[in-house]
Amino acid sequence: TLHPENPLQLTGDLLATIVLSIIAFSILTGYLCDRIGRKPLHVAAAILVAIGSVLMLQARAATEVLVYGSIIGAGIGVFITANWALANDLAPQGQAGKFLGLTNLATAGSGAISRLTGPGIDWLNALRPGDNLGYDALFIGAAVLALLSLLALRRIPDRVGRQAPAPV
Repeated sequence: TLHPENPLQLTGDLLATIVLSIIAFSILTGYLCDRIGRKPLHVAAAILVAIGSVLMLQARAATEVLVYGSIIGAGIGVFITANWALANDLAPQGQAGKFLGLTNLATAGSGAISRLTGPGIDWLNALRPGDNLGYDALFIGAAVLALLSLLALRRIPDRVGRQAPAPV
């Protein structure tokens, strides 16, 4: 929607910005998970993704896209790390492989299923060419779903730090 001089360069820069944010915030979140717990970090992740997504609706320059993309990347990095830490906590002893495998399928599956939204985005964009309704729907949907994920989190127990296993 920005019509930059070099769309390929902006796409690469955005991808790099998001990936670097994910890496940086994953490392920071790993440290924080053991100190403040997993659930507060899930809340922070949802808020970061929601804020970044809403800000993307107003992006009018390449720099704004990169800054807002880094906010989304930070939220994703926090979520991924806190989610795996929580999954490790909740997996029953002796069955961790099975439950972590299911967590991996859910994570990978959501990425695969999200690609099915492409035709809907294209259809919305074609309804009123130039208004980019599909992209607006994408970012609004991302913000709403990120915040709705907090409802699923309410009944899940949280542990601060990893409990040491009992001696055998």
